[in-house]
Amino acid sequence: MPDLSIIIVNYRGWKRLSQCLESLSIIDDSRFLHEVIVVDNNSGDGFFDQFREIFPQFTFILNTGNNGFANGCNLGAMKSQGENLLFLNPDTVANAESLYAMLSEVRERRPYSIVSCCQVTENGAMERPYQRFLSPSNLTGWMRAIHKIVSPDREKLFSQNEKYIYPDWVSGSVVMISRISFEGLTGWDDDYWMYFEDVDLCRRARSKDGQIVLLRTFCIEHNHGGSTRINRQVTALTKTCVHISRHIYISKHEKGGRALYMHTFLVMNHLLFGLVPAISGFFFFFIGSLNVITRIYGHLLSYYLRALRSGTWLSRRSVHYSSK
Repeated sequence: MPDLSIIIVNYRGWKRLSQCLESLSIIDDSRFLHEVIVVDNNSGDGFFDQFREIFPQFTFILNTGNNGFANGCNLGAMKSQGENLLFLNPDTVANAESLYAMLSEVRERRPYSIVSCCQVTENGAMERPYQRFLSPSNLTGWMRAIHKIVSPDREKLFSQNEKYIYPDWVSGSVVMISRISFEGLTGWDDDYWMYFEDVDLCRRARSKDGQIVLLRTFCIEHNHGGSTRINRQVTALTKTCVHISRHIYISKHEKGGRALYMHTFLVMNHLLFGLVPAISGFFFFFIGSLNVITRIYGHLLSYYLRALRSGTWLSRRSVHYSSK
């Protein structure tokens, strides 16, 4: 049985995925045995069979559709055999030292702990792949910007030392957890189609007294872009998903007046404060950024109308939308 199953969910991100798989193919470390499982969310562009031939040492699984990141992760986990699971984005470049360091931590930490590491771009810029849980004070970008001004030293929010940071949650781009803990959490919640599934997983892990740990002295390269920034239409869709997933997260983890306030504030912020920029984008459609804002507004308006009719905050792209 492998010590580690590395699970990668892909959707038309083949160029970055190639770099990721190349980095994994050269890892031959006597300290741990690993397998690599690639779940393609039905890209439908002809590259699936080609990649399966290029990397015969890895397992390739074709999903039934573009069912979302969480659904793809669960499918990969179900087909895996490792004692521990690493969920890795296809736009990352891994190395043996970081993998082994995370594996060692997962083995030593208490049940339901989630371990990640630092992330750096190919240009050497450090990222911040961790944050606080969503709350009434950080619902939007402009609220978080105000908080940065008021509390510029954000790192003091989290317990930390020279080796570790203990944030509320870590990015789903690099997430390691033991299989027993993963199954105890019933896996990723695939009510989310894209975004906030990592926040949700960490929240559920914390509720079971698990630790969320980021290793400060080990890094994995992470290069954003991939399938989420192909054109204006795709950019608008993915940014809309961020807003939708906030509502899903709130509906699952907040109750009573606090949940009502958070939902209402987001709806008002998107539909009222977003109206003027959306109208501007309608007339100045040739300006890319404004055009995206208009598209997002239209998507959200449609989403809120459907939510009123259906009684659910789920996106219609969720695999469970029709059953709610």
